[in-house]
Amino acid sequence: MGSDKTQQMVFVSEVLPSLFHDTPEQFIRLLARDGTKFLRFYWDEAGKRLEESKRISSFGLNYDLRKPGKNIGVVLVTLPKPQAESEAYFVALIYRPYRVTPILRISDITKVVALEYVLNPEGETDRLLVEWTRKLTREEISKGPEPVLNEFYTTICDLIAGE
Repeated sequence: MGSDKTQQMVFVSEVLPSLFHDTPEQFIRLLARDGTKFLRFYWDEAGKRLEESKRISSFGLNYDLRKPGKNIGVVLVTLPKPQAESEAYFVALIYRPYRVTPILRISDITKVVALEYVLNPEGETDRLLVEWTRKLTREEISKGPEPVLNEFYTTICDLIAGE
């Protein structure tokens, strides 16, 4: 693993996508039951993959469960404020248990989308919407909204509707 990754990056790019893509129902059930305690446990697990000096507090870590549609659940995770480029403000864990793509019959029931803090070519603060796939690869989607939870949620709903 690259030593330049922060605890926040490990949590967003490895820990959350692995847990969520593998067992979305269990993830949502445990989150609903244990709340931020559940998230903090895995935040600390992410920290254990790093040198002690790189571990940071989970202060600011929070979540919100929303249902934008009949068979769609979205977990919005608010992260500790980004301190480094490519850290995320928010992550949306999208669960659509009945979604199957008609052509290939591939199940596409989970999606993990993050709003990352980036710098544009001029060195100014910008935001990028990225997806973390089942294989934990990062795919850029588009420029992201302002780092405001409801704006992020609206963007996620538009993304879901556009698929």
